Amino acid sequence: MDQETNDTHSIDNEFKSATEVLDDYIDSIYNLGSEVVQSLTELQILDEQLEKLRAIYKECQEKYFEILEESDQSDEEEKIASYWKDKTEKAYDDALHKQDEKIAVADKLYSLISRHLERLDDELVRNNINLESECIIQFILFIIDDISDLEFDPNETLYCFCRRPEFGNMIQCDHPRCENAWYHWDCVGLTQQPSGQWFCPDFKVLMISHLVIHHFIEIEMN
Repeated sequence: MDQETNDTHSIDNEFKSATEVLDDYIDSIYNLGSEVVQSLTELQILDEQLEKLRAIYKECQEKYFEILEESDQSDEEEKIASYWKDKTEKAYDDALHKQDEKIAVADKLYSLISRHLERLDDELVRNNINLESECIIQFILFIIDDISDLEFDPNETLYCFCRRPEFGNMIQCDHPRCENAWYHWDCVGLTQQPSGQWFCPDFKVLMISHLVIHHFIEIEMN
């Protein structure tokens, strides 16, 4: 009788341990969801700011070229041309800085989810737990629904975010929806050709969603 009681108590403890792991995991999913939404919101804000900077850059560039075409090379005209040249360069630098911020947020989001998945794998192995993950997958799909709904205009990035002609070292986004979107190395912070596939900051967010979905599908199948 005492042995049976001890066995029942042992099984109960083991069950509670598994339950605690699952509860912690579900809590982390909710925390992850809020951080993902926060990062996506930040990316959308950066997109809006970057779009405004692109418009300023384009306007300044057009004004500068217009002055050059009509210039009579007088001192006054040269001063005006120099003024718009400086504004064009500043607008470009501001846009480049904003693009760097966007890349940093996308990288942070990718690292956040990767660390979460690694932690989950460790917990499953350590506690020998098989999770029924259908509901978890649905929750993740709900969390990242905003990612799938993001609208990307491939024409905007046809010649990089700076909208300049092709020159120097260029790299193409490997996402199929990016349709020949080429980027200048300097504009995306590259100093050498990356190995393997490369995705622009916009579509790197979509790669994050695929990573999460596939990971939980594998858990369900196992």
